[in-house]
Amino acid sequence: MDSNQQKTFFTFDGDVGGTAGYAGVSATSDASIVAKTASKYLNDSLLLNQLTEHVYKLLLKDLRSQRERLGNYNSQRWL
Repeated sequence: MDSNQQKTFFTFDGDVGGTAGYAGVSATSDASIVAKTASKYLNDSLLLNQLTEHVYKLLLKDLRSQRERLGNYNSQRWL
């Protein structure tokens, strides 16, 4: 599946976020579509490798973001 053929796995059921933006997104998923796509990725090693690389990059980005936030909280800027 390339970027032009992205499928929708989730259907949004309501308002996204609350007044402060902390509420989760209410969504439902279509299990049959998810299972079909998972099977496709599990049977194609190239697609699975691309998926794992993408997930790894997203995790690294998230870790960097968390480190930045923690660094900002631990700074001595108030002294």
